Amino acid sequence: MSDFMMSQLQGLLGKVSDDLEKMGRTTNAHLDSVLGAIDDLAANVFATQAVLAVLLEKYPVDPAKAKAWIVEQTGADGATPKADAIIDMLTAKKK
Repeated sequence: MSDFMMSQLQGLLGKVSDDLEKMGRTTNAHLDSVLGAIDDLAANVFATQAVLAVLLEKYPVDPAKAKAWIVEQTGADGATPKADAIIDMLTAKKK
């Protein structure tokens, strides 16, 4: 391989390396942004659950009716195990 071709190849490899480094920095910035948004969403959901738990102590809700409401809204045919578990958690009687 001639010196010119080798020089061209080294230049292209350097450019690819720089581009990969820039992509990595961009990916990290986007990941930090997404993780921040997830953290904010989790805090919001947790606070909402706390308020609901306090309200449900004073104003009990029939868990079966809440689960039926989800099925009506989603057409899920009762297949909402995660939502059902949260309903059970929120409506559980404190001892």
